[in-house]
Amino acid sequence: MRARRPDPVVVTDLHEPLIAVHRRQIRTRLVMMVVWIIGWIVAGSLWRHGYLATGILLASGPGIWILWWLVMPRRGTGRRSPVPPPRRRELPGPAGDRHSGGDPRQL
Repeated sequence: MRARRPDPVVVTDLHEPLIAVHRRQIRTRLVMMVVWIIGWIVAGSLWRHGYLATGILLASGPGIWILWWLVMPRRGTGRRSPVPPPRRRELPGPAGDRHSGGDPRQL
């Protein structure tokens, strides 16, 4: 019989819950997508002027993404710390077995 492999140690440098990080990323991307859709609407109304419409589309979409990437400061890597393993949940025992040494006749 083979020995069980030890559990891996998970390490992270997050200072806040992962759901908060994802929520902020999704909100930012949603706002940028709305701006790009508005750019499509404006460019669609100016379709006769090809250069202007192309400029609006490039500025309202990839232009904003590149500007955001260049302007926004990057959060430096923090101190990496191990993530505690999830605690095992225990089911409660029978009603009379709440304390060790309880009276078994009260079951």
